[in-house]
Amino acid sequence: MEAGSRESESNPTRGGAVSEDDPAKSPPRPPSDPGKPLASPARRSKEETSESDSGRRKRKRVTDSRVLPTRDSASSGSDSSAYSSPLREPKAPVVPLTDEDGSVSYVFTSDKAAVHKYYNDVEKYDAKMARHERLLTSGRCSITERYTLKDTEAVITYAKSVLTLSSYQDGKVMNQCTGIVVEVDAVKNSAVILTSAWIICSKKPLDDWKNKEYDPEAKVNVHMLDGSVVECRLMYFSKHYEIAYFEIPQASQLQILSLESNVEFDQDVFLLARDTDLNLIYKRDKVQLVDPCEHQHNHYQFVHGPIPECGTGGALLDLSGKVVGMLFYKLPLVAFIPSSLILKCSIMWQRFGQLARPQLGLKLGTLGFLGIPRVDFMSRNFNISSGLIVGEISAKCDAEKLGIRAGDVIFSCQKNRVSSIVQLENVLLGVGEKHLEKSNDLSSEVDVEIGVFHVRKRTQSVVTLRVELSDHLEVFHSDLYLPMRLYNNADPKAVGSKGEEAPVSAGGEAEP
Repeated sequence: MEAGSRESESNPTRGGAVSEDDPAKSPPRPPSDPGKPLASPARRSKEETSESDSGRRKRKRVTDSRVLPTRDSASSGSDSSAYSSPLREPKAPVVPLTDEDGSVSYVFTSDKAAVHKYYNDVEKYDAKMARHERLLTSGRCSITERYTLKDTEAVITYAKSVLTLSSYQDGKVMNQCTGIVVEVDAVKNSAVILTSAWIICSKKPLDDWKNKEYDPEAKVNVHMLDGSVVECRLMYFSKHYEIAYFEIPQASQLQILSLESNVEFDQDVFLLARDTDLNLIYKRDKVQLVDPCEHQHNHYQFVHGPIPECGTGGALLDLSGKVVGMLFYKLPLVAFIPSSLILKCSIMWQRFGQLARPQLGLKLGTLGFLGIPRVDFMSRNFNISSGLIVGEISAKCDAEKLGIRAGDVIFSCQKNRVSSIVQLENVLLGVGEKHLEKSNDLSSEVDVEIGVFHVRKRTQSVVTLRVELSDHLEVFHSDLYLPMRLYNNADPKAVGSKGEEAPVSAGGEAEP
């Protein structure tokens, strides 16, 4: 045979040949005996009939002995023929061809009907393979999402405590959230689920500092993992921290997750939530070193996420399976409220039936996030290495009256050093708890002592604020003050609060 003709026949799908000397180009299923020509379709069918029938009988006997019929199949008299056919790649109708140099190649048979049937079988095989790849057990996680078997077993165990909730107003679905089972009462045969107060929120402005509307009478259902739906009862909710507790009846069999009060920036964590179909949402993440935006509450911390809206109320767990926070759907990052604040609120509610929090009227940021060189400058020159930057002040609040301005640094509260917003929030809740131990009256005011570094005057002072106590949302009243985000990027002689100029260094830039 000519070399040119062999070259033109090198692709068997085009009727060409493939050299046996090149394993990479060999056909998928060459005949077991290359020297034996393939039988014609009719002859092969006749020769293989008895063997294939025998094989089917054997397979049927094995299947019948191992698979128990269902009630439906038993009543209808169906057998194993109801199962789909095995997934097998079609066998190419090729025949061996010996070249002049003794090498063996394979070419399609001259039987056009056999070749046509082969192509039809390939199409059916591809379609069946596509269906197979959509099976529940066919998917595999990507390299970046590879988990160990130990990780999988642990997460599946934790996920038994993560459920879906839905709320209804006037018979219509209002919201859907995730919830975390945190308590079980064997005596009452009930469980307590922690979730976001967003589940009963009927008016949700983008700005967390503006009034929200809640419907405590809304019907709330818990969607159990077995597919059943149970109506639950609202026990308590906080408008400011947006946490809520519901009681689930007949649910003492549920597993609980414990809350852990410690969470650190850059800590390894993972997210657990559920979508509206109870499908688990799982993602490894890290606690981010960022502050809230101007429209977000001070007490939020963040992870990358993402989660869908119904993931609000989901669990943020440390690697030991303890809940270190509860998730909130926010943009651009997923927010969470640390468990230390949840635990503090829970204790106050159990002891006093209400929450008391002093409202300072300040939007705050973390000094440590300004960058090491600037923190070093403040540490060397003013002995301030940690604290909270005042970003914005609520109009006409006591802090404004006492001279606190945007850019000032709060370094202590009630004589406790504070370096994070969560630390400050815990101190404030402690002030409220001490007040409730003496009186249940939330209409009174309390004194909160804070240490302030006045960045314009470059002086430190201790200021006592007379502020309101409340278990409601802290509403922020904006005025003409620049948010800290704008203040940091302002002109070197940017006008500060009340028309004061920011201090300018010798180089002409506003100093930290």
